Amino acid sequence: REAIFATMRTCAFAILLSAAVMLPTRSAADISRSSCSAFVAPAAATGGLRPVPRSLAQLRGRGVACATAPSSGRRMMPLCMQAEPGTAPLVKAIAGTTTLKATDYYKPLVEGDILESDDRQRKIVLGSYVALATLFVKGCVLLPDMDAIVACKTVLAVLVGYEFADLGSGVYHWSMDNYGTKNTPVFGTQIEAFQGHHELPWTITYRQVCNNIYKICQATFPVAMAGIVAIDDPYVLLWMSTAISFINLSQELHKWTHQGRDQTAWWINTLQDYNVIVTRKGHLAHHKPPFESNYCIVSGHCNSLADRIGLFRGLEKAVFTLTGNVARCENNERLLEDRVVELGIKRKSVTLSRNESTEK
Repeated sequence: REAIFATMRTCAFAILLSAAVMLPTRSAADISRSSCSAFVAPAAATGGLRPVPRSLAQLRGRGVACATAPSSGRRMMPLCMQAEPGTAPLVKAIAGTTTLKATDYYKPLVEGDILESDDRQRKIVLGSYVALATLFVKGCVLLPDMDAIVACKTVLAVLVGYEFADLGSGVYHWSMDNYGTKNTPVFGTQIEAFQGHHELPWTITYRQVCNNIYKICQATFPVAMAGIVAIDDPYVLLWMSTAISFINLSQELHKWTHQGRDQTAWWINTLQDYNVIVTRKGHLAHHKPPFESNYCIVSGHCNSLADRIGLFRGLEKAVFTLTGNVARCENNERLLEDRVVELGIKRKSVTLSRNESTEK
């Protein structure tokens, strides 16, 4: 009996974590003077264009503009993104305001984009997790009498599901980063959003939970329903419920890597400290043009292996062979950089292509 309960607690981790993130520790839709987030922190809303102080303008002489989050007595890591050497990123603020909705504060790069959740998005997320709970319960009910072998298989199904979600998030992230445009059927808005995130990575920290994850929940819902209807293998069901739960959560886990420690709950910081979920430092490595590595954003465990064996370079060669399309991390195409520069939010960066960087 104790083994059964222990196994069920392990399998429930994904869904419990999913429920926990629905209760944010602070308003994700509001921006106060104390807010300082992402790899570049927005200036406080005191009016006009405000540069990051020159004393923080470079990180170890590499031309990386930085700001630090309020420390609250802690040692904080720099929150950085690549900028043109000798310059600091600029952020537009609205004069005379202290607290605003995030969508009002930022001029969205994607037409019609908002950062707050609406009722439709909440219903999509709720429906997705009701289906996942059903999938999980079905798997638990169908488990045979518990013994050491069954317990090992159950734990293995959960662990493999978790790491599968990490690898899957990396493949999906890589594809959205490197191929297609806003006009691509089905995925166009997501492709454009991923490109916008490279230019303004901090905006994700102001997305409310359901706004941040509903698109993935919408895409995975049919898979969860198919599992409920057509699959009777308990280990496959537990693998699916774990994998889909964390695939759904990948953008929220991603968001936490762009927030300072004082902006996230203690248990989030603990999970990052013990490398259970993707860490701030690990994901920061992705935000270095040409954005060609560290794509996995669930646990981050697959990043080292995928980059070491050249998984994504191999996929890029395969795509080029089949379609003739070159990955953006190869040709250094940045779809929304000119738009950001035009808005006065950031100065144009100087980025070498992969080949030029290698030659240097």
